[in-house]
Amino acid sequence: MTKEIINDRYELQEVIGGGGMADVYLAYDTILNRSVAVKVLKLEFSQDQDFIARFRREAQAATSLSHPNVVNIYDVGEEGNWYYIVMEYVSGMTLKQWIQNQGRLSLQETVQTMRQIIAAISHAHENRIVHRDIKPHNILIRDDGAAKVTDFGIARAVSEATITRTNSVLGSVHYLSPEQARGGHVTEKSDLYALGVVMYEMLTGKVPYEGDTAVSVAIHHLQTPFPSAREKNPSIPQSVENVIIKATAKDPLQRVASAGEMEIDLTTVLNPERSDEPPVTIDEGIDEQTKAIPIVNEQDEQHVDDQETLITKPNQDKTSENFDNTEKKTKSRRRKYTIGGLIAFVLLITSFWLLSQWLYVEEVTVPDDLVGEPYEDAIRTLMDLDLDVERELTYDDEIEEDHIVRHRPDAGSTVKVNSTVTLYVSEGKEPIEMPDVIGRSESAALRGLHAFDDIEITYETTSDVDDGTVLDQDPSPEEQIVASETSVTLTVSERPSIHLNNLLGLSREDVREYFAEEEYLIGDFVQEYSSTYEEGRVIDQDPSAFTEIDEMTEVTVIFSRGPDPDEDDGDLEMSEDFVNGHIPFNIDVPEGGEEGTFDVRLSILDSTTDEPIDILNQPVDLPNEFNVPSTLEEGEVTLIFLEIDGEEHGDSPFEYSFNELEEFEDNE
Repeated sequence: MTKEIINDRYELQEVIGGGGMADVYLAYDTILNRSVAVKVLKLEFSQDQDFIARFRREAQAATSLSHPNVVNIYDVGEEGNWYYIVMEYVSGMTLKQWIQNQGRLSLQETVQTMRQIIAAISHAHENRIVHRDIKPHNILIRDDGAAKVTDFGIARAVSEATITRTNSVLGSVHYLSPEQARGGHVTEKSDLYALGVVMYEMLTGKVPYEGDTAVSVAIHHLQTPFPSAREKNPSIPQSVENVIIKATAKDPLQRVASAGEMEIDLTTVLNPERSDEPPVTIDEGIDEQTKAIPIVNEQDEQHVDDQETLITKPNQDKTSENFDNTEKKTKSRRRKYTIGGLIAFVLLITSFWLLSQWLYVEEVTVPDDLVGEPYEDAIRTLMDLDLDVERELTYDDEIEEDHIVRHRPDAGSTVKVNSTVTLYVSEGKEPIEMPDVIGRSESAALRGLHAFDDIEITYETTSDVDDGTVLDQDPSPEEQIVASETSVTLTVSERPSIHLNNLLGLSREDVREYFAEEEYLIGDFVQEYSSTYEEGRVIDQDPSAFTEIDEMTEVTVIFSRGPDPDEDDGDLEMSEDFVNGHIPFNIDVPEGGEEGTFDVRLSILDSTTDEPIDILNQPVDLPNEFNVPSTLEEGEVTLIFLEIDGEEHGDSPFEYSFNELEEFEDNE
């Protein structure tokens, strides 16, 4: 439609639906300041004045309906050749889309929704309005779950005025009652049959009858027993299927009496006391009304009942007045049978032609640009071609979620209008179950996660499990994920490590306190004579000071027993001229560097050595502080030599006097 505003009031915004007879727009009512839906009849209908008159009459009648489950009609009008209906705008989806999205509805969803739909139909029947075109496409489901039935009365205008040249009824052939299929009188019972079909589809996700053409589907409605919903979905209670059985009897007289009775039946259908309800049985024999129109099959093509043929001209037996002439009687009888046969043949051919014209369906071509399109765009394209859509979900590594992967029939195929096109819609990449690697070693866990490109490992210090054991993982085990789109974080155990303190010169009490604080250390205390350290002080240790330890380690600590009484004290006999102490020695990060691990070599030259000896030569985290043991005779100095990463420190050697060492000793 080229105009943007109808009757200077309704501003058209976008197409939100449509079918064989009309397009539906989301519009804005500029007078009442509200959103509305405007259904605009297609141009070909505007040329038929009989149709327009019926359309107005039926649409106006539908405006009399006022029910919470009926889409309200606000206005009916025309502008030029455009005939339109202004209706309540319902934000949500059609029942057909809901079924396609979920595959089938739950028992609770079906019963709750059907009760609303039937309440709307019951209200219409009380107002002497027959819907005539009940189908999931004409039932809107609001965002809050409320059901709204639309297109009341409009189907009658279509069926009476344009049945032979439109596909409006053919679009509903899956929901057509047997009496509609044979061109019989349409009543409230016809709506009840369609309600049963809709309920069947809600519970199974499928329509009861399938066929290559609308003709074949219509014949199924006439001849084929209605299928069991429980065979498609065994979880359906018999009490629920009984509601469908009573609504879909071929004979209208055997169907449930009214929409109100059907609604009452649904109120208790899930009650426990009805769980063992026996199946309802209905005699589906063909009555005289059914015989009124022939059904096309091989037998019908080969045989025509004489009585049905002859009844059309009952007085032709008396065309001859000479009953005494046998030859004339014979000729008359032959002529009578010949004429009767011709009449029967003409009637049969005419009925076949009328049936084919009534059920004629035009053909359309399946578009070739659906693959890769968003589902909503694809379904709108197919709806514009008057094609039904069935949604199937599938995983695909290339096509993004909610886009079309493939469809059946293929692009370019010629199909009948109102045929079903199956759209295979991508759910994205297929998820897998997240492997459980908790408790495995780090290397084994990484092998098990080879499909993942993004793995981050964090370490947690603990002594409760073996070093390198996976403690936790994210995502959690068994969580559904897509490997190529998932970042994995592993938490791996790491034993705490320590650097063994320099114990030289410490007292027994200090050593015991140190070992009590460090869980990895086991002390092996021994004593030896020493003329350098006073009794009870540490004179040596193994492993040496600053050794990195990350597991249980036995440390041998040698304490001084004092000078050996059997030996001379020598030149270093402990006296007031000697001092033992620990020099607090800070090592900073080299200039221009950053905190980290460096190769550190620390050597000392004091009164006990003739040349520098190493007290530390290993990787060390810097900055750090070390207590360097030293023994010094009065008048001498202690020299500490420092190398970092093989380079001698610029201030090395560091010099400490006797008095400084005494101060350090006093502060210990």
